[in-house]
Amino acid sequence: MVEHELKQKLQAGELAADNGTLIRALALVGNDYQYTRLRSLHLALAGGMSRGAMCSAVNYLSDSGYLDVRTAEGHAAASVSDVPLEELEAKLTPKGAQLQRGVLKDPLVDL
Repeated sequence: MVEHELKQKLQAGELAADNGTLIRALALVGNDYQYTRLRSLHLALAGGMSRGAMCSAVNYLSDSGYLDVRTAEGHAAASVSDVPLEELEAKLTPKGAQLQRGVLKDPLVDL
């Protein structure tokens, strides 16, 4: 296996693990699909996920339709690409809940 291919597989595995961690964490704290501040979630996951890894996971999960992300203050739809992580909140969408419960499968989400 070429070094580049191995690196890609390792990165995909890390992303899948981070995506799964974020989905499980939101399912635990997001009773009845409530929005959770990403700043609080990142603090709770400190030591287990870097800020960059969390941003990548939020991007993937929201772009895939598993998360609804908005600004905490104005409640406007937003992305971690445009707004600092500390100013955002997220919740699982119905599709995200299906993924979390095993109804849907995604190769980039380890649950």
